[in-house]
Amino acid sequence: MAESNNHVSHDKPNTKEEKEEDNEKTSLESESQEEEEELESEYDSDDGGESEDSDEEDMEEEPKLRYRRVGAGVRDLLEKDAASALRVSDKFVALGTHWGAVHVLDFEGNVIKTFQKHSATVNDISIDDAGEFVASASDDGKVYIYSLYTNEIQYFNYRRPVKALALDPEFARKSTRQFVSGGMAEQLIMNEKGWLGHKDVILHANEGPIYSIQWRGNFIAWANDEGVKMYDTTTNLRITYIDRPEGSPRADLYKCRMSWKNDSTLLIAWADTVKVAVVKEKPKHLQQQGQPIHYVEIISMFQTDYIVSGIAPFNDTLLLLGYIIDDDEHALDADTQDPKLQRKKRAVRPELHIINDDNEEISADVLALHGFEHYQANDYVLEFLDEEDMFYVLGPKDLVAARPRDQDDHIEWLMDHERYGDALQAARDAELYHGGSRRFDVGEIGQTYLNWLVEHKDYEDAAKNCSGVLGNDRTMWEDWVFRFVELGELKAIAPYIPVKDPQLSSTLYEIVLAWFLKSDHQALRSTIHKWPRSLYSLSNVIVAVEDYLLKDKDNEILLECLADLYTYNNQPDKAIEYNLRLRRPNAFELIQEYNMFDAVKDKAILLMEFDQHLFESEREEAENGVGNGVGNKGSPKYLKKPTQMPAVQMLVKNTEAIPPNKVVPQLRSHRQFLHVYLDALFDRDRHIGYEFHDLQVELYADFDYPKLLDFLRASHYVSLEKAYSVCERKDFVPEMVFILGRMGDNKKALMLIIERLGDVQRAIDFAKEQKDDDLWEDLLTYSMDKPKFIRGLLENVGTDIEPLRLIKRIPDGLEIPGLKEALLKILQDYNLQMSLHEGCEKILVSDSVFLADRMYRTQKRGINCSQDMLCSICDELVFDNTNLDDFPNSILFFCRHAYHERCLLDKDEADNASAATTTTPKNAIHPGTLSTKINHSALLKTTRDIGCPLCREQAAGGNAFVNRMKSQRRGGSNGKTISPGTGSIRSLGVVH
Repeated sequence: MAESNNHVSHDKPNTKEEKEEDNEKTSLESESQEEEEELESEYDSDDGGESEDSDEEDMEEEPKLRYRRVGAGVRDLLEKDAASALRVSDKFVALGTHWGAVHVLDFEGNVIKTFQKHSATVNDISIDDAGEFVASASDDGKVYIYSLYTNEIQYFNYRRPVKALALDPEFARKSTRQFVSGGMAEQLIMNEKGWLGHKDVILHANEGPIYSIQWRGNFIAWANDEGVKMYDTTTNLRITYIDRPEGSPRADLYKCRMSWKNDSTLLIAWADTVKVAVVKEKPKHLQQQGQPIHYVEIISMFQTDYIVSGIAPFNDTLLLLGYIIDDDEHALDADTQDPKLQRKKRAVRPELHIINDDNEEISADVLALHGFEHYQANDYVLEFLDEEDMFYVLGPKDLVAARPRDQDDHIEWLMDHERYGDALQAARDAELYHGGSRRFDVGEIGQTYLNWLVEHKDYEDAAKNCSGVLGNDRTMWEDWVFRFVELGELKAIAPYIPVKDPQLSSTLYEIVLAWFLKSDHQALRSTIHKWPRSLYSLSNVIVAVEDYLLKDKDNEILLECLADLYTYNNQPDKAIEYNLRLRRPNAFELIQEYNMFDAVKDKAILLMEFDQHLFESEREEAENGVGNGVGNKGSPKYLKKPTQMPAVQMLVKNTEAIPPNKVVPQLRSHRQFLHVYLDALFDRDRHIGYEFHDLQVELYADFDYPKLLDFLRASHYVSLEKAYSVCERKDFVPEMVFILGRMGDNKKALMLIIERLGDVQRAIDFAKEQKDDDLWEDLLTYSMDKPKFIRGLLENVGTDIEPLRLIKRIPDGLEIPGLKEALLKILQDYNLQMSLHEGCEKILVSDSVFLADRMYRTQKRGINCSQDMLCSICDELVFDNTNLDDFPNSILFFCRHAYHERCLLDKDEADNASAATTTTPKNAIHPGTLSTKINHSALLKTTRDIGCPLCREQAAGGNAFVNRMKSQRRGGSNGKTISPGTGSIRSLGVVH
């Protein structure tokens, strides 16, 4: 098993009950404190022979228990006597001595009662569950039972040394007053009270002396030379036998240690072997009359590297009191009669070991008991009070109490071992989950931790922990900041200085900035950026930085600080100067935010230099494969153009505040900058800066020739003569061709294309654009002795030039490469055109015939009329059969809208039309005949554009149609009005 020894840690003594007097309490506390100090000093002296490395290893693991030496009256008792037995109840502690005394003590060690009845060593003590009776067994063969609340003392003499006894747990409640005892007589005797007095019953005998007895509930367990037996008081039967481990030493050398964990679990330790036995009830079908109804199962067994002098349950673990023996000691061998091997040897300190469920050691504490070097394993006793997890270790001259370490003990141990960070966290956890520590203050621990870190020059950690330790205490914050200043480590705490809750004095913040100004300019810059500007006086800091800058004028960090400080101080006019000197991109944002265009309109060169710097930086990043937006390493594909840089964009976007006529004169000596500016200006608005377009021709010719032709095409303000002069000087033929075309000198332009460029296709395209027949003639004339041009013309003939016109002019005998293919292409194109022409002609004829036929059918059809039809204008009847002679002519459209002729036409026109139709020769047909109506209708169609007014208004979406329809509904309330259809308004009929 793994071993790890820990020093004993000591707690302050518990105070006496409140009912005791103050002077007694003070005395007890003083005595307990002295006992603890004595225990600590003894332990330190015992460790003097060990190496320092070993001590450090021992101190790494925190012990599980906290120890204190029980002082008060115990110290006086053990100075004169030696302890031999111990038993603990929830009310008191009973201590037996070698002089035969039994002392009843409180938990502080004060003597409550003393019984001096035995004449020899007290071997065992037992207390009933009610805590009213205490029994003692001694080598003088006597058993005494003392009543603590009456004067009753019972006495039993067995005449042989009694080594163990146990009172019935219900001794005070039962009239039988049972107890069991055993010893050198090799008998387990139960004594009980009957009608005729007490009587003894031998439960077991003749298997060696009995050294241990434990009674819990209905079960009595005892140990003799053969092993451990168990007796059931309900059935009066022995239920089990657990033999002594094979090869273990004699039982009298290392007596068996037992304790009940609960009503059914028995813990057994014999020499170096530990067993855990569980009492279980047999199934009902296996129970037989006269046989035990319980059986015992060993659920765990393991061996240790030491002799177990006591065993007790501790939550889910086991607590073992270990007695350490030397490796060459043969006490663990089989029974021996060699006196030399039975001789006592000098012992080492006992230890308390905690064993978990997996039989693994999780803790081991070394106990510094008085006189330990003179004692053997049987001289120690381990007792426990299960209800309160209290443990007592008894030696002949010492009594030590142990309890589980609480949160305060944990914090104290961490503090003692200078683990202040862990102690601080433990104190915070206690405050969060357990209502806080009773003995420690989080703030005090934090202060101790900070001081310890500073002493060990761990300034970074100290600064990090200031926020959690100092909290919102302004005074403490200021004290610690000044301390860091004194130590010259202000840089460490600067990032953690609070700017709110609490806000410290402005003087302190200025001191921090001044310190950074002298020692760390980068920290100054980052602090200015981080801290709110309201924390300190901006003017004071600006003055300090400017004074320092006089000594180092090119210090970029200080320039940045001044630029930011002026910005924070609402002095953008001064800030912009430093921003431009630093070439900071936010300079343009600052200019636009504060509308500072007047301040920079005379700094065009500085602005353009700034742009050039940014452009070169981005290009360098692109070539190195870093930066934003870079595709492949070294590829400038995604780089911004010079015209897209921030400075030039600011200039062209704010032409009202910074007009071009202010910028151009400044840039005339820097033609590259001037070109970038005017190019960006032209891209934004072609009309702004038009007076500089002539200048731009030269600039494009010098710096950006590929864009020159596009510029000439887009600009309408360029002087063509000047532009031609520039292009002629630079020998830019395509641009010269374009300018000549714009100037109307097409022939010269064509000659340039033919003679200088030799580009047939371009010459043909130029001729097509100009649509000049003379130009074509010139092209044909020039091309007749050039086969290349002839072939190009043959491949591009079409609507612009007749193929025969070209073919007839080709000189005979002229060899033209590809002539056959060109002619074949011309014929194929001609056939295709003719085919398309014939197809279109057929489609046109078919559509014309179809439409004419439909018009004929439409004109020929009749309209269903009714006597109730009303004029859509005057709302009167259109037909009147009662008075045909005086009834006016009517006009009826195919949309079924009817009108009187006089309503539809002007009166004079209507009379003329009627007269023209009714004035006929004497032999003419009657005016009311069908032929007369047709003639009249044809006359109206030829003289006027006749159409239905309502339908025309409806098609135009006018309101007149709506109003007309409303009036028609009012006039047609009889319900006989015929709704107009959607027929054509192209035809009409006349009714006389």
